[in-house]
Amino acid sequence: MEEIEFWRWVSISKDDRKLKLLFKQDDGYYIGAAGRLMATLPNEPDAAIFARTSSNAQIGSPTVGLGGKFGDRHDVLGYSLIKINLKSGRRQITYRGNPQTDDWVVDPEGKAILRIDYDDEKQVRKIFRRKHENKTFELIEELPELRGDEAVINFRGLGSTPNEILASTSQGRNTRALIAYDIETGQRSKTVFENENFDIDYVSYDPRTAKVTAVGYTDELPHDVNFDPALHSTQKSLEAALPNSSVYISSNSADYGKLLVTATYADRPRELYLFDSATKNLAFFSSHRPQISDRIYAAKEEFDFVSKDGLYINGYLTIPTNMQKQNMPLVVLPHGGPARRTYKSFSWWTFYYAARGYAVYQPNYRGSYGYGLAFRLAGDGEWGRKMQDDITEGVQKLVAEGMVDSSRICIVGEDYGGYAAMMGTIKTPGLYQCAVSINGISDLPRAIGESGRNTIHGSPEDYWEKRIGSRFRDADQLHAVSPAKHAANTSAPILLIHGKDNTNVPIYQSEIMRDALAAANKPHEFVALEGQGQTITSGEARTELLRRSIEFIDKHIGDE
Repeated sequence: MEEIEFWRWVSISKDDRKLKLLFKQDDGYYIGAAGRLMATLPNEPDAAIFARTSSNAQIGSPTVGLGGKFGDRHDVLGYSLIKINLKSGRRQITYRGNPQTDDWVVDPEGKAILRIDYDDEKQVRKIFRRKHENKTFELIEELPELRGDEAVINFRGLGSTPNEILASTSQGRNTRALIAYDIETGQRSKTVFENENFDIDYVSYDPRTAKVTAVGYTDELPHDVNFDPALHSTQKSLEAALPNSSVYISSNSADYGKLLVTATYADRPRELYLFDSATKNLAFFSSHRPQISDRIYAAKEEFDFVSKDGLYINGYLTIPTNMQKQNMPLVVLPHGGPARRTYKSFSWWTFYYAARGYAVYQPNYRGSYGYGLAFRLAGDGEWGRKMQDDITEGVQKLVAEGMVDSSRICIVGEDYGGYAAMMGTIKTPGLYQCAVSINGISDLPRAIGESGRNTIHGSPEDYWEKRIGSRFRDADQLHAVSPAKHAANTSAPILLIHGKDNTNVPIYQSEIMRDALAAANKPHEFVALEGQGQTITSGEARTELLRRSIEFIDKHIGDE
């Protein structure tokens, strides 16, 4: 029996507060993604349009008028536009996608404007425009895009003028930007937003209007850029009212009369405020972590350096407030992904270790997202190599500057960070006195093979082959940087913690390492967290993670 993790949409009745599960599991296949809400249909308040991969035959049952049975010629998985009744759950495909379809753009009524396909064989992204009022589409552009590359263009929603679609792209530039795309001419008419140093992190979309409303990017803290002039002005006023924070509007009433505002800080948990647009009253609502909001005993600062091959590596050092920056015990905490990024904002994990008397170093090694395409691509093929070197050089710089005690360093990480923790004890013997791997990968060829399973369309294995290597062509190189293949060379005790229900990095990745360490008679501990997946989410499991990891860290690099 195989377990999978999946997400689903629910509708909530305003009258009786009952929940209705939308898109229950269809017979004959499964998919983890819930789909994307595209339009809320102003003239049909009980219906909405979603984009979702689905079995056409299963949805096309006689009750919704499409016909067909599972297994007949209509039984094709495709990313389609589906209209669903939010009360009854009845649904029908309004625009049928094919196995190559991976995106749509719609108008406020849910009518398709663009369909975007990716042709895996020709390695091109195809953009189709709907022809007038019928449901046929015409090809208007093809863009070269190699398998495994990030999308050359992502369409995000309507712009401010007719025929204008806003899209994010790195094409012809280093950082990912938001541009206007003219669907009549195919021209990129203007750049709507671009930061020359940092990528767009997200694009906000309003399903009531099918328009893009804002973009976000992060330098040290996250920033929201609203396109509505009134909201932009409100945003500036809120930033002035909440100094030393990054402010964004996280929710709002339909008329924007009431706003829920999130303030992000470097030195304390995020805070929520209620803002009344009419009275201009800003009232504190809640802290994200009220139990500790006034009990923070550490400060976070930048720690950057230039790598030996000339890359600027950004990172952060969190230091207990009562500690001198000299001969500090250190926890190295590389982020996961690996195409994620550590920010200057407060982190429960980081500040926990700092509260227990450890400096915490978080490097944004090459391959991290946010610093532009060239920096991301610099991580391709560098698992256990230059990516690991970036972590090592940062630690060595801290030691060389006298800030860190070289005999009291432990490396801890989740996901890719867990992999880096294990590799650190192998590649740099003597640098670390202990390591903690949470949901870490120990066998790279098996991990790449696992990524291609249960894929509806596209190939995650292509993506990981570009990032890491081919499990067939590059088997020797992958084995050279797979921790489980070199357990006998580990130079420090390792604590392995893994979610038992992790379907992205299955628990066997830690079990392989555990067995290899045991066979090599190397000191190790193993903890399986019940009911936890790729991200440790429950309070109980996080408490267990912190408790077991700090006991392990204290044992090996704590005060005598």
